[in-house]
Amino acid sequence: MKLVSAAIIALVREDDFTETFVDAAGLRVQLRRGGSGAPLLILHSELGVPGWLRAYAELARDFTVWVPSLPGFGGSARPDWILSVRDLAAWVTWFVRDVGLQEPLPVIGSSMGGWIAAEIATMNDRIFSKLVLVGAAGLQPDEGHAWDYFLHSSREAFEQAFSDPQKATEYSRFFVDGWTRENEIQAEQNREMAARLLWKPYLRSHTLPGLLAGVATPTLVVWGREDAIIPPSVCDRYVQLIPGATARVLERCGHLPEMERPEEFVRTVRDFLTSRG
Repeated sequence: MKLVSAAIIALVREDDFTETFVDAAGLRVQLRRGGSGAPLLILHSELGVPGWLRAYAELARDFTVWVPSLPGFGGSARPDWILSVRDLAAWVTWFVRDVGLQEPLPVIGSSMGGWIAAEIATMNDRIFSKLVLVGAAGLQPDEGHAWDYFLHSSREAFEQAFSDPQKATEYSRFFVDGWTRENEIQAEQNREMAARLLWKPYLRSHTLPGLLAGVATPTLVVWGREDAIIPPSVCDRYVQLIPGATARVLERCGHLPEMERPEEFVRTVRDFLTSRG
């Protein structure tokens, strides 16, 4: 496959971020970007990118925040050859190169995105300066089990991802008040891509546990205490397996800390990313 240089082919500005489509790493990619300063890459979960989150806007005070919709999610193209999380990990490295992001750069990966970031870090210690894994998939829980997305609807998955959805402003904003027929269709398309990538083995890798010992990137693992999608025991496993990794567990929080506890999440992440070492 021939890779092409990034080229903006559509642009819509809304408030404090831009939403663009770029040609990068051989695909047409939906990209949200905002802020100024050094780049910060965000890799989204299997639920996709609902919009420009409050956490993104807060982090954009210190960084230029890049949030691509990964292949098969959102408005991004879905190539036939991407069949696994490791395929996505390879593609992300090409994306970073083709859009000209200066390496090493920090990355935040949520759930599936955390798994992708971890896979990359096992193979390339030069691409990321710091690694933040948020409710990351990829490992078998020592206790409990991962919630089955594919036995439930997309709307049930959104609700399950929050400890108390009725008290979460961004749950209401994106999944209740702002929910449209187009959102429903997009959620099902995201679910179809997630099934291709995560179905077997379900939400985990057979090889990742052995590979994590090779991660040399400073790593912070962030988890919600009430995560009902991926049990907090997986947080413990990541900390045990990645040399020098530390953890921060947020109370009264589910699978999406960046949406349910945005202020605490941003403080935690900002402190880690701006600290020396």
